[in-house]
Amino acid sequence: MNTLQMNENLWKIADDLASELHNIGTDISEFGKVVAFMRRYQKADNTIEHFLLLLQRLANSNDAFSRSNKTPEYFIKISKYCRKHLKDISSVNEIMLILGWCKRLMYYYEEEPKRAIEEQRPQQQKQTQKQPQMQSSFLKKETEKPKIKVGDKVNATVLKKAIPKVTVKLHTDDKEELVFQTGWFQKNVGDEVKVKVQTIDTDGKVKKITPS
Repeated sequence: MNTLQMNENLWKIADDLASELHNIGTDISEFGKVVAFMRRYQKADNTIEHFLLLLQRLANSNDAFSRSNKTPEYFIKISKYCRKHLKDISSVNEIMLILGWCKRLMYYYEEEPKRAIEEQRPQQQKQTQKQPQMQSSFLKKETEKPKIKVGDKVNATVLKKAIPKVTVKLHTDDKEELVFQTGWFQKNVGDEVKVKVQTIDTDGKVKKITPS
C-alpha cells in the first residue's frame, strides 16, 4: 500500500507547475490526459521512461491527439513544464502525487478569480452609480489600483497551526489575519512564511490566501 505523503518540496513543485500551466491558459482537460496516463501505467515496468516518451510525443504537435487547433499548443507547453519541474524526480509515486495535486490546484486557480469577481461586483456597481457627478481628480483617486494584487506573494507570520487549518498574520499595512487549509505544512507558530494572494476586496485588503 502506498503511504507516501506530500512534503514541502513536492508541494512546491506541484504548486509551481500548476501556477505556470494556469498562467499560460493550459486546458485542464488536456493536462488530465497526462495524469490519466500515469495512473494507468504507474505499476508497469519502466514507467518513468514511458512517461518521458509520452512527453516527447506530446511535444510533437503532428503526433498529438487533437480535439481542436489549440490542443497541440497545450501539449507542447505541458511537455515543456513537466520536464522543467519533474526533471529531478525519480520516484513514480512522487510523480503521481505531484501531478494529482497539480491538477487540483489548476482547478482551484481557475475558480478563485471568478469567485473574487462575483464577490466584488455588487459593491463595484454601487460605486459606479455614484461617480458620474464627481470631479476627474477624485475619480482618478477612486480608481487607483490596490498595492497588493491577486497572484502576489507576501510575507506572513504563523499565528496558529492546527492542520488542515493554518492561521497567519500578513506583513501588510492592514495586518490581516487569515486562515488557509493545507494537507501538510512544515512551518511552526512564530515562523515567517510566504503566501500567495487569491482574493482582495475593493478596499485593497487581502481576503483569501494559499501557501506559496
